[in-house]
Amino acid sequence: MADATMILAGGSGTRLWPASLPAQPKQLMRPGGGHSLIQQALLRAAAATPSGPIAIVTHRDHVAGIAADVRELATGALPGIAGRVVYLPEPVGRNTAPAIALGAAFLRDECGADAAVLVLTADHVVEPVSAFASDAGVAAGAARDGFLVCFGIPPTRPETGYGYIQAGEPIGRDERPEAAPARVRAFREKPDASTAERYLADGGYFWNSGMFCFTLGLFAAELERHAPEVAEPFATMGAIAVSARPDGARQADPDLLLPLYEALPRISVDYALFERSDRVAVVPASFNWSDVGSWDEVARLAPGGDRPSGAAVAEIEATGNHIDSDLPVAVCGVSDLHVIVKNGRVLVCRRGRSQLVKDAAERLGGSARTP
Repeated sequence: MADATMILAGGSGTRLWPASLPAQPKQLMRPGGGHSLIQQALLRAAAATPSGPIAIVTHRDHVAGIAADVRELATGALPGIAGRVVYLPEPVGRNTAPAIALGAAFLRDECGADAAVLVLTADHVVEPVSAFASDAGVAAGAARDGFLVCFGIPPTRPETGYGYIQAGEPIGRDERPEAAPARVRAFREKPDASTAERYLADGGYFWNSGMFCFTLGLFAAELERHAPEVAEPFATMGAIAVSARPDGARQADPDLLLPLYEALPRISVDYALFERSDRVAVVPASFNWSDVGSWDEVARLAPGGDRPSGAAVAEIEATGNHIDSDLPVAVCGVSDLHVIVKNGRVLVCRRGRSQLVKDAAERLGGSARTP
């Protein structure tokens, strides 16, 4: 088991516009109508780390919405979870390397350099949780053996929207040889269709899930070695002060972090660290995974790609459409569309082309924001 968990929950989710807006980010969405994505991440954290702090790194504007979902869990599926939660609100977004460095700096003061920390994101669907917890235990073992560990998802299709991890030689024995941790031979950028098909046929390639496990001491040392522009400001800032909240959680003051963040680069942890270090391993996942990164993924999660139950929808000579609407909708004579009506906005998109939604949301600019 890991000693603590960090959950990254800072993105605005423009690829899921208009359901995801800056004031209502996608980590608060409830695919299928059950737990929100942040609640699902907390359930995974609790299963994989039964004790220890759970640091949620998010944008300062998202704390209130996330805290409401934490309180809901605390009165139901996870009594007492609020007492383990620490909110680390970023004053501005700087991508995943600074976000993870912030969480690691706090947790190192809290838990010590030898602690193994699980890094999750708040926008994944992972099932079953028991399989994830088992794989997290394998990852924690590899982390304590001196590796920065990635979770690799065995590809089920020639996907061009994900980065890939190429596995090398195994680093230990496992009851399931196909699930044994292995050194990472290379990280591969999002491929074209023919390259993705080759990766699938060759084997030994995994989708990069964006979830990690490492000891805090190794993370700090490797970040200092490969990305000192990220590491050094956190190393010299001193302990991150947190204060108690009325709901039992703790929280840092984002205003105190602003001078630090203004000097940090915008860089992902993949580019800053994992693609540069020679101490990276991958654990093949035994769980089902979706990053819920597009409306195509949301449709895959819905039984048959159908609209949510209760929606007032009329489909006339229309097939294969994914409809999610706050208002009555009639769809006539068309097929294979996403029709999304949320937050007073409308999206119509061909299924299979939902990667274009991010561009549309950015082009709309202020019109895409909450009034």
